[in-house]
Amino acid sequence: MAISNCCMLLEKIQNRMKQALILVLILTTCSLSAQKIDYSFPEGYENEISRKDYKYLVDESVKAISKNYRIASIHEGVVELEEGQDYAAVNLHNLILRCAQISKQDWSELIVSHFNSMYESIEARKQLDPRKFETLVDYFSIRIYQESYVNQNGGTDNLVTKKHLDGTVSLLMLDLPSTFMPIQKNMFDLWGKTVDEVFEIAQKNVNKQEFTKATESIDVKDQKIEIYFMENEDYGASLALDLKNNAPEFVGEWGSVVAIPNKGIVNICKVSKDNPVDFILFIERFKPVVEQFHNQHPQPISTDFYWYYNGQFTKINVFDHNGELNVISPLRLTELMSKKN
Repeated sequence: MAISNCCMLLEKIQNRMKQALILVLILTTCSLSAQKIDYSFPEGYENEISRKDYKYLVDESVKAISKNYRIASIHEGVVELEEGQDYAAVNLHNLILRCAQISKQDWSELIVSHFNSMYESIEARKQLDPRKFETLVDYFSIRIYQESYVNQNGGTDNLVTKKHLDGTVSLLMLDLPSTFMPIQKNMFDLWGKTVDEVFEIAQKNVNKQEFTKATESIDVKDQKIEIYFMENEDYGASLALDLKNNAPEFVGEWGSVVAIPNKGIVNICKVSKDNPVDFILFIERFKPVVEQFHNQHPQPISTDFYWYYNGQFTKINVFDHNGELNVISPLRLTELMSKKN
């Protein structure tokens, strides 16, 4: 009799568990439905991952984001949040590129870590008083983005920016634990400082970062040229903005030619009286390399080459005529080369 009662009790418990599970599934389904999820691919990312994998990425992102925020809708890689929260929208584009580079079995961990970092950075920012400039100076930093990317994600009206390289935008950032946050214009306006003043502080902070330097001698068209590299996955590009202080040995008397394909690496060739045309050979050899470094990185910057001289960057025009590259030297560099000693 006791055994019969136990069996009946177990059966009741199992039925309740089934009912609870069904209720959870119903609530989850209703929640996902209310969020109006559209699984259409963001334009330009169709070849990064499959549609099936993109659906998985979106669903995992929904789970991670929903721990801290209420989602209104998802469309073409943009997660719109309900009003009155820390963010208006969250972009999945960078996450798509990061996931495409690793095994799918590691996606869930990456996605959770990605959105946890965003939440932690917001919480850290809440502890800062935006009115007290002196408490923020150690957090100032600079990040360089493609101009087209910034324009596609809200533009620069509410951001603090400078233009160091043609085709890019340099943003004033807060370097917070786990992530970088762009400084909003309304915060900046509280300080009574100029853009140049704050960017100078930010650059000094960037310059404190450790980075790797390397030199390589390569053969191009039966000539040997010296190529230089700077690397730091988070700060490489920003360090290059102050090349004369961060790597003065990479700057010739006529400056340097610089390529910054992504945020982590910088390729450099000195321009000097002794080797005045090395930079042309450098561009011819490294153009496809720069394009590869640019296209395969989750935060690309530019496929262009720039002449760095006296702290300023000038874009070098490079034309491809049936596989033959034509490099047009900037006017000021041509003038320097034409001067007699």
